[in-house]
Amino acid sequence: MIPARCLTTCEDDEDSNSRVALILGEKPVCGEKTLLMAPKIKLSSGYEMPVLGFGTYALKGYQCLSAIHCAVETGFRHFDTAYSYENEKEVGEAIRTQIQMGNVSRENIFLTTKLWNIHHDPRDVRRICEKQLDALGFDYIDLYLMHFPVGYKHMCDEILTPLEGDKVQTTEIDYIDTWRAMEELVKLGLVRSIGVSNFNMEQVQRIIQCSSSKPVVNQVEIWPGFMQKDLVDYCRYNGIIVTAYSPLGQPNRDDHTPIYFFSEGMKRLVKRYKRTASQIVLRYLIDYGVVPIPKAGNPVHIKENLNIFDFQLNENDVRALRGIKPKPRIVKYESVKEHPFYPFEHEDEQEDQEPEPEPERKSRPTRQTIKPEPTEQEVDEGDE
Repeated sequence: MIPARCLTTCEDDEDSNSRVALILGEKPVCGEKTLLMAPKIKLSSGYEMPVLGFGTYALKGYQCLSAIHCAVETGFRHFDTAYSYENEKEVGEAIRTQIQMGNVSRENIFLTTKLWNIHHDPRDVRRICEKQLDALGFDYIDLYLMHFPVGYKHMCDEILTPLEGDKVQTTEIDYIDTWRAMEELVKLGLVRSIGVSNFNMEQVQRIIQCSSSKPVVNQVEIWPGFMQKDLVDYCRYNGIIVTAYSPLGQPNRDDHTPIYFFSEGMKRLVKRYKRTASQIVLRYLIDYGVVPIPKAGNPVHIKENLNIFDFQLNENDVRALRGIKPKPRIVKYESVKEHPFYPFEHEDEQEDQEPEPEPERKSRPTRQTIKPEPTEQEVDEGDE
């Protein structure tokens, strides 16, 4: 569980237009207009990040705009996008409109975006960061992540995945050199904090050993059945916060995958807590000590995803969720698995834990690209 000393509540930070409800199981104590918001955890850079974020992968155009508007008005303050998602313009536009409307201030928004693989050349890092700032319409980025340790050949900014035949064209650029260029962005004030995504323990350790600063965040795939305990424990030991993408395991109602999400055990938890399966999982992951960033396009689901701070799972149910049989990774980047910096070979092994039953206890111009992450399996209207 995230230590209470790392979290802040409405007494520490308030939007000018609203009083924020006290969280972590307490009933609202503020004024008539209240928003239930996620608590915050302090990064090693000194800045604070909400422990629940709003993912935007695969959200485009009007759907992206409307989802961000709804999320801000609901109480989300942590937003995650990326150059490769091709929606930075919409994300920035919606947030700026909410700021202009007086619903939130820029200081109370925590915005994450990412450096894509084609921009690993240190000479490209500042240029593309400034281009992303221009698309977002802001003066600084709260958290800037290296999206993947493997660099791709840069042909132009619009070709996200350069191909020769069906083979991805990669480079031998060392991610350490890319990281050092990202450190300069902090000194220039373009970004406040920097981190990585999809890095394994050895790669994170190499950055720590070879650089003047360590990542404040490692954003990786985590969901019940793929908890990456060793990596999470390693990052925790080094003061690195782990952000969890695909936190539900990309549920698909047609295929009933992943199994745990549609199991009889999960149905019992839904009935016991009077919460959705998504709410139960998000609460479980936050208590596990990671920061989930679920995506949602449906306003009902957006509100449900944030409404998880007034209940807690009992010890037996946490133990049951923890005992879900390990499953394979979803996001694999297999097209570059032969690259020396490919991060997943060692992490694909199942965690060393005894398999237990599923929880059933009673108590713009189109860019040429191959998607950097697999198509999200949808829950109802495109939620993850």
